[in-house]
Amino acid sequence: MAGKGRGVGAFTFNIDALGIGRGNMPEARVGPSPLFPNTDFKPVPLKAGEDEDYMLALKQEMRGTMQRLPHNIKPQSNKADVNLAKSWTHIQSVNCMQMERRKL
Repeated sequence: MAGKGRGVGAFTFNIDALGIGRGNMPEARVGPSPLFPNTDFKPVPLKAGEDEDYMLALKQEMRGTMQRLPHNIKPQSNKADVNLAKSWTHIQSVNCMQMERRKL
């Protein structure tokens, strides 16, 4: 016998039994989805005034002061300047990778 499972009777699925007709189904997508969702509510514009300008200047001054403090460690070199070539001189000879040589 060529059954479809372990002896369980076949279940037929009918969309009409759920109450969904062909006209109720969503249409097929024709194009790609938009990159960003539509914004129904626009963001509130930033407040402009003397108080906000003072707070912005204070924030920038504090950021600059924190960067000039001695505990702020700056990188010694750029990542582009780092040599990624492996040097095996500082590793013990037992741990170094060695090429297997064929004996003739």
